[in-house]
Amino acid sequence: MRRGQLVARFLTRKPDNAAAMEWTDALATGHSAIDAQHRELLRCLNELETATAEQRTLLAVYSITRLKHYVRDHFATEEAVMLECDFPKLKEHILEHENFRAKMLDLQSKSIHLDVSTEMVEFLRNWLVGHICSSDREYVPYIKK
Repeated sequence: MRRGQLVARFLTRKPDNAAAMEWTDALATGHSAIDAQHRELLRCLNELETATAEQRTLLAVYSITRLKHYVRDHFATEEAVMLECDFPKLKEHILEHENFRAKMLDLQSKSIHLDVSTEMVEFLRNWLVGHICSSDREYVPYIKK
């Protein structure tokens, strides 16, 4: 299943026709701290989506910066959990995180120039939900809950 199709399973439309990601148990890893952080990531993404849809550029810039910082903290937590449980694909997972952090830095730089697009939001949504539903699923059998 393509990431866009995967993401569509978790999207709802608000009255203003803006998309919103909804947390469901299908996104759960079973690790309470990671699941709480994933919920917060979706909340940040929804805030960015709303700001972009409403053309509230400064809020969008703030939202991307906030998302970037939250992603950094979340990845640190997730990597510590994977290290603790001897996840065999830890290096590959960390590489995915590093690549995404670099992309977030680029997106933040673009946003500072007030360049926040729906394509940017769509990329973030597709990457985060796709990552949770595929790469993060791989460590679930190894984690100590």
